[in-house]
Amino acid sequence: MKKIFLLFVAVATLSVGSASAQGWLDALKGAATTVVDKVTGGQATQLMLPGTWSYNAPAMRLTSEDNLLADVASSALVSGIEDKLVKAYSFIGIKQGSCTFTFNTDNTFTALMGKHNLSGTYSYTADTHLIELNFTSSLLKLTPMKGYAYIDGSSLELVFDCSKLMTFLTKLGSKVSMLNGITSLAQNYDGMMLGFGFTRNK
Repeated sequence: MKKIFLLFVAVATLSVGSASAQGWLDALKGAATTVVDKVTGGQATQLMLPGTWSYNAPAMRLTSEDNLLADVASSALVSGIEDKLVKAYSFIGIKQGSCTFTFNTDNTFTALMGKHNLSGTYSYTADTHLIELNFTSSLLKLTPMKGYAYIDGSSLELVFDCSKLMTFLTKLGSKVSMLNGITSLAQNYDGMMLGFGFTRNK
């Protein structure tokens, strides 16, 4: 019954004007958006992405044979990666209360990551969940970041190829020794994607 309701919400959201759609988006914020996402080819995530998101915890996913991202199964190895990510993130100030992402409807974004204020433009491809972040010029000389964005209710995950994330963290100032440990652990999984978990600001 719940899936039928969510399917109805998804169809209605995608078929009405922007003013009415906002009401349906508000209803979706606490729902199991992944169900709607599958029905709409990722468009639920696209519609809900604009807004401000606060960092909550590291995020990890695995690519599967059909090129979709699956949740990483719980294991001691995964816990080890998460612990190392927490330390690496904390070293550069990425922790609860000091890291936010704001996605705007005009495809621009701003982000606070520790002491770094970042901005740029983004693109999102609904059917693959592929997101690309293009940073405006800064002293950090950040290159574009391609990854995946997934929303489920009020939670957002941004995950990236392990090596690209390590390069990004290095430029933000994380210790290379910390990142080497993460990379070596992640190599135990094929297609490991690492990144950030957020919750939507009220």
